[in-house]
Amino acid sequence: MNNFANNILNEVYHRTAPGGFVTLDELITVYGRSGTDLRPFLEDLKEDGLIVEHPEGFQVSDHGRNTARSQWG
Repeated sequence: MNNFANNILNEVYHRTAPGGFVTLDELITVYGRSGTDLRPFLEDLKEDGLIVEHPEGFQVSDHGRNTARSQWG
């Protein structure tokens, strides 16, 4: 996983820790990049099993949560 994908995982992890979802629009606002620019990183995180996508937005998977806890507590 590259640094930018790692940053996205961190963002989704911290924003969804209390529950809920992060939308693509929120990530666009945070990173100042288009959805087209962000989508490949999100797809890589999904393929690695670190995040899941729902109609409501993105959440960290159980595997992603374990990975994130080991990095950021």
